Amino acid sequence: MKTFAFKRIVSLTLATGLSFTTFAYSAHADETVPEAPIKEGSNYSNQFNPSAVPEDAQLSDLSSKEKAKAQADDSSHKNKYPVVFLHGFGVFTEAHMPNGMKHWGGEKYHMMEDLKANDYEVYEANVSSFASNHDRAVELYYYLKGGQVDYGAAHAKKYGHERYGKTYEGVKKNWKPGQKVHLVGHSMGGQTLRLLEEYLRNGDPEERAFQKEHGGHISPLYTGNKDGMISSITTIATPHKGTHASDDFGNKETIKRILYEVAKLEGHRGSKIDFGLKQWGLEQREGESYIEYSKRVEKSKLWTSNDTGLYDLTREGAEKLNEKTSVNPNVYYKTYRGEAVHKGPTGKQVPNPYMHLIHRGTGSLIGGVEDEKWRVNDGMVSEYSADYPTNEQHVNVKKGDAPQKGIWQVMPIMHDFDHTDFTGQDALDIHRTPEELKGFYHDIIDYLISTEDTK
Repeated sequence: MKTFAFKRIVSLTLATGLSFTTFAYSAHADETVPEAPIKEGSNYSNQFNPSAVPEDAQLSDLSSKEKAKAQADDSSHKNKYPVVFLHGFGVFTEAHMPNGMKHWGGEKYHMMEDLKANDYEVYEANVSSFASNHDRAVELYYYLKGGQVDYGAAHAKKYGHERYGKTYEGVKKNWKPGQKVHLVGHSMGGQTLRLLEEYLRNGDPEERAFQKEHGGHISPLYTGNKDGMISSITTIATPHKGTHASDDFGNKETIKRILYEVAKLEGHRGSKIDFGLKQWGLEQREGESYIEYSKRVEKSKLWTSNDTGLYDLTREGAEKLNEKTSVNPNVYYKTYRGEAVHKGPTGKQVPNPYMHLIHRGTGSLIGGVEDEKWRVNDGMVSEYSADYPTNEQHVNVKKGDAPQKGIWQVMPIMHDFDHTDFTGQDALDIHRTPEELKGFYHDIIDYLISTEDTK
């Protein structure tokens, strides 16, 4: 049973999405949406009857568990590093909201339970749903290591929010060079992972300079020299070059105002929903009336800041991240991307019939941008953006190819996959099956544990 607060969030999200969908389609009124052609390799005919799927089919059965154990002894499986999954922008995991939706696998496929049942060490990280990549990367570091989040003295002063955040218990307290993890990120999660790796390896020059001038404590994250903590980074539908969805919609003042107003409303003392923006003061203090809280929040620099997820997802914000980060020659990089559009009569890309309703507006917007290389998209992210970061080395690969370090290994585009298909969020879409999603993530895990020999 979902909470009333959860229903309110969903209602707002749908209302906003539907309003934008109406706007986007009116802006592309010249586009007719014919039935999408069946593409080579697509599964348009691969439909199933949900009532025919056993109740426990979403979880692994005995045979799959036995298979996993047998595979553990296979010579191709060279490491047993933990795998950490990181969500993207606007996601409420169960850690953010009691009784909320499962993110990884949705209601289609109970991914974390299945992978754990198959003897994989996996973790579902929880960081801010709406904060910047910097804030999220720092939170991920402390999620793994444990301790109170330190956003950095220089960063806090520069952007005008609190330096310290929540305290994490730490799921891998012994995480250090030589104790590696695999990192997998969906959507914005992939950007966040890249920034975390950069900080571990090279630190943050601004924080080091600030500490040198002003003294005081500096988080170990910002000092760098911590290579050998990450084995691989896998990104799924990540906007490495940004997205027009944020340029032309998400980062607009009206949308930002709506989002932050809702976050403010849910910042009251009785709220169980965490938007991940408390560093900006969006949390009612002890002894503070709600009116006093509202007046204080109105003075927050959040309303005009670029230190946000909405900005980091723009093409400008993404390029700033690309300039700041680099490829680690000792890390395996891999990208997965999808598309759920087809060319319409006027040459623009229009949504396929199975694209999730919440993506149809942004899918149409991206599909009609002037620069054609951006048009093919999954409803939120262009295929061009999801392949690899700007000016970084890359190579096209396929399943079964030998892993390569220090280069982006770009997997073939997955046809008829929209942005939420990768996480199973559209439970009503019988076009994408639980078995397919399970196979996708098992393939990723099997690849990861075959990359690096720990013997």
